[in-house]
Amino acid sequence: MLACAFLCMMEGAGSAASLHRPPADASVYAAAEGEDVSYSEWTIHVTSTHPNYTLGKIEPVRGAYLGAYVLQNPLIHNSMAEFNQATGKTHASFFKYVGYGEPFPSEWVKEVKAEGAFPHIAWEPNHGLAEVKDDAYLHGFADAAREANVPLFLRFASEMNGTWTNYSGDPDLYIKTWRMVHDIFEKRAPKTAMVWTVLNVPERPIEAYYPGDDYVDWVGLNIYNVRYHNGDIRQPSEFEDPLQMIDYVYNRFSRTKPIQLSEFGVTHFTTTDGIKDIEYAASKIKRLYANLPELYPRVKAVFYFDVNNITEQNETRRINDYSITNEQQLKDVYQQAISSSYYLSSLSEEAGGTRAKVTQPFTYRGHVFEQDGELYVDQAFFSQILQADVEMLEDGTVQLSRWDGEMVRVARVPFLPHKIWSGYKINGLFPLWREINALPLLTVSQELGYQINWNGIHIYIQE
Repeated sequence: MLACAFLCMMEGAGSAASLHRPPADASVYAAAEGEDVSYSEWTIHVTSTHPNYTLGKIEPVRGAYLGAYVLQNPLIHNSMAEFNQATGKTHASFFKYVGYGEPFPSEWVKEVKAEGAFPHIAWEPNHGLAEVKDDAYLHGFADAAREANVPLFLRFASEMNGTWTNYSGDPDLYIKTWRMVHDIFEKRAPKTAMVWTVLNVPERPIEAYYPGDDYVDWVGLNIYNVRYHNGDIRQPSEFEDPLQMIDYVYNRFSRTKPIQLSEFGVTHFTTTDGIKDIEYAASKIKRLYANLPELYPRVKAVFYFDVNNITEQNETRRINDYSITNEQQLKDVYQQAISSSYYLSSLSEEAGGTRAKVTQPFTYRGHVFEQDGELYVDQAFFSQILQADVEMLEDGTVQLSRWDGEMVRVARVPFLPHKIWSGYKINGLFPLWREINALPLLTVSQELGYQINWNGIHIYIQE
C-alpha cells in the first residue's frame, strides 16, 4: 500500500481534475540514507506443466487485444478506419463513454462491428450510485447488449478509487451495486465481459472496492504518463515508469483475472511549460508495448487514448496532448510498437467458446530485493501468485503451506519489515513507500516444493 492516502490523478478521459495533497510533514517520506529510490526490474516467472487457469470471458489464450479511443480526435474525423490506416494495423476493439441513463449505443456498436472490431463501453453513473437500480432502464440496456449479438467489454463505474467520481466514497454500496449489475448482465447478456477498472493512483482504496472474483470478468487499469501532475510545474512526474504504474494492480489480480489497460496515454506537449517533447512520449510508448509480452503476459488488452485534450471543451483538461495521429514521428513509433503479432487485431477464436482450462504463464514484477546475500520478496507473492496459504503466527513468524500432490508442504520463516518505493512522489519531491513483510524467496520456494532457478534479474519457478 502507499505510505499515505492522497488525492492524486493524471488528468485524462473521464475524470475531473484533483490535486496531490502532501501530508502534514511531507519530509517524513523522503528517502532515508541508504534507501534506494529506483525501480526494481526483477521479474519472477511462474510456469506450469499442466492447465493452471480458467480463461475469462473474451480472453485470448495468448496475446493482447489492440484497442483505442478515437471519438474525440477530429484530425481523423473520429474514425476507427482512419485510425487503423494511420497506425498501419487493424485494432480489435474501440471504446466509447456512455453516461448512465443514456441509451445503449446500438448504432455505434454496428459501426464497430463493421470495422471488424468488438465494442468496449465505459458506462459511467455520473450522478452517483443512487441512480443505478434494478429497473427497466438497466434491464433494457442489458437486453440491447444481448441483441447486438457481439462480445463486448462493459467497463462499469471505473476510477472509483479516486475522489473525482460521483460514485466513490462508499465501497459497500459500490460493491452491492456492481454485483447487481453483474448478475443482470450475466443472465440477460451473457456475452458481456464486466471490466472493473481503477486508476493507478491512489492505491490505498483499491482493495476496498473490489467486488470479488465471482463478480468480475476482467480487471482494468487506467494509466497516463504526464510530465507534470495537475498542470503544476512544481509537481514534475516525468520519472514515472509505465511498467511500474502497472505493477500494483497486476501483481494483485493477474493470477485470477485477465488484466486490461483500459486507457493508456502519453503526453508529447503540455501547456504547463509549453514544451513539445516527442522523445518523452516515444520512450514511454516503446517501453510499454515492447515489454508487455514477456514481462506482463497477463495483460490481455491495451487501449490507447488518442486525444488532444488541449482542444477539448472542458477547460480544466486543456493541459496535455496525448494524440499520436497528429505527429508523424509518434505514428511511426506506435506503428512499430504494435507491429508484433502478439497484439491482436480481432477477437480471439477462444473467446466465443467455453471458458476452457488452459496453461498460462504468470509473472510478478518488481518488489524483489537482495540483502545479506538473500533475495527477499513481499509475502503477497506467495499468497497472490503462488496461491499458498499464509498465516502470521503469535511468535511473529510467517507460516506458509500448500498442497503438493497428496501431501502438504509447509514453510515457517521470520519476516523482514521493509519499505519499497511505490514509484510515486508527493508534489514530485517526496517518495512514497509501500511497507511490506518480506520473506526469503529461495528458502520459502524450495521448502514449499517448487523448482526454482534464476538468470540475472529473471527468476523462474515451476509449479
